[in-house]
Amino acid sequence: MCGYIEDIKKELRYSILSHRWSDREVLFHHFQMLHEQSVGSQDLPETTEKIEILRKYASSDSPSEPDLHKLINFLDVSTHKQCSYAWVDTVCINKESSTELEESIRSMYAWYRDSHICIVHLSETSRHSDLGRDPWFTRGWTLQELLAPRRVAFYSKDWEQITRSDCTKRAVKGANQVEEESEKFMWSEVARITGIEIEDLHNFKPGLYDIRKRMTWASSRKTTRIEDMAYCLVGIFDVDLSVAYGEKEKAFYRLQVEILQNCDDMSLFDWQGQASIHSSMLAVSPACFARHLGLHTDNSLRVSGDSICAQTNVGIRMPLVVHQLDRQSLQRSWGLPDAAIAFSILGVSSNPRYRVIMILGMGDRPGQYVRLALVEKEMDLDSREQAPEVVFIK
Repeated sequence: MCGYIEDIKKELRYSILSHRWSDREVLFHHFQMLHEQSVGSQDLPETTEKIEILRKYASSDSPSEPDLHKLINFLDVSTHKQCSYAWVDTVCINKESSTELEESIRSMYAWYRDSHICIVHLSETSRHSDLGRDPWFTRGWTLQELLAPRRVAFYSKDWEQITRSDCTKRAVKGANQVEEESEKFMWSEVARITGIEIEDLHNFKPGLYDIRKRMTWASSRKTTRIEDMAYCLVGIFDVDLSVAYGEKEKAFYRLQVEILQNCDDMSLFDWQGQASIHSSMLAVSPACFARHLGLHTDNSLRVSGDSICAQTNVGIRMPLVVHQLDRQSLQRSWGLPDAAIAFSILGVSSNPRYRVIMILGMGDRPGQYVRLALVEKEMDLDSREQAPEVVFIK
């Protein structure tokens, strides 16, 4: 039975395109019209026939017409890679259907993971030296498109394959030394450009692990729509998140709450910069994770056996040892804002001599605080000497 299923997968294998969108992409409705004009009510033609049909319509260079050349080249490459099917987001997702769009966003990671090969088109790369400047490495959606596939082929703007062979994420029997060196060089370049270690590039698994590290990978990336900076991470963290375009930064807040409710990785709170308007404990965007203190949580949050952090209607519930500030000494020497009234040690920083300290301001009710800042200080005070209390961070 297993062999039968594998035969089906091999027969139905598909390629998938990863690219940066242009202003003249072929969209779902364009392709529908082309199909109706070319084949009417007949069955779908074979891939090679599709390519020839598209070539007939590719002669127009009018800026008001979709540019078919990218699609044609992608189908050419897919045929060369012996794929029976080819998938490209611009053509295969009907964005006018909110149901189809949401299903696509939720399924995107799996679609890239299950592809036979991912074709990466680097639209501003002609040679290896251009790689670091290509905008493909700066886009939000291309992060999961890099991590999910098992096999990747990188192509230049002129559709020349950059490496001598496809870049696989595991050793391939029969690969010659030149091909292996070409692959190693490419992966080392990708690791350098993205800041993602080769081990993570090759063996990435979606889920609620290494939260801060994964957020850091996304911290320098951008999306056209604000909400997509959250939606493009759904597959990476393997969480459920409804799609609601128009909510803007709230999408990333909801993503963090979903992570918080399902894991106890305190590195979610290790960020610098602007807080979400919905919670002072959570970042407004992944960009905040570009600067962090390397928080390593110790037992200070778990000495009572209570390690539950959760979003409630009065703030994020956390068991913390809270120290009231001595306004005459610590507040002045640390250069803290006037609103600071207390602090709590979250753990040690990347330098074990330093503690990561959360500065707290007063909330609206007893036991409620707001996070004002996260700092690192060299100090001997050990939170394990006191029992934590349950507080709420608004």
